[in-house]
Amino acid sequence: MKIDNYDNVIKWSYPLARQWVMEHLVPEGITSSRKFEMYKKYKRYLPKHFPKRPDDYFRNRGTWKGWPDFFGDPVHDLKKDYYDYGTAAIVSQKAGIKNSKDFKNWDRRPGKVPARPDQYYKDKWQSWKTFLGSNYYVPKPRNYSKLKESDVKIIKHQLSMGVPGAALARHFGVSEMQISRIKRNENWNDVNI
Repeated sequence: MKIDNYDNVIKWSYPLARQWVMEHLVPEGITSSRKFEMYKKYKRYLPKHFPKRPDDYFRNRGTWKGWPDFFGDPVHDLKKDYYDYGTAAIVSQKAGIKNSKDFKNWDRRPGKVPARPDQYYKDKWQSWKTFLGSNYYVPKPRNYSKLKESDVKIIKHQLSMGVPGAALARHFGVSEMQISRIKRNENWNDVNI
């Protein structure tokens, strides 16, 4: 099928999407879901209505045949290419991957390590902590408070002196609501002046 302008295609069929990929992406070396995601990440050209998640789009229509087929290799068997669970875990650990977020953002992940080990190794999967071993680390949530205890003491003192909350909010770079909550002892009630 010959299409002059793919931007005019509104409803994509699997064969047509596959044809576009074979003509435009495969010659550029885009031959896997990971490379396709990187291609999209850098906002490279896709036709106007091309499915952003072709796997979901065509799976919902019952026509998805897998990424290898989508990129032109219908007889490819992914199971033969990936490491076994233990080897994939060791490779991930040696790369210093600490949690699922690090794993997802792992730009140099070897092709033999699946993008979703939790899905691919379902029968052996226990947790990310088990998979990543002693490397596993989840950072503690950061405290995003703009105020320090010393600031709150000053605010409470200034409020007791009659300084308007709006002026204090502007000075400390917080909302007037934050100042009101401090005044009513809803926030920072453990700080005394």
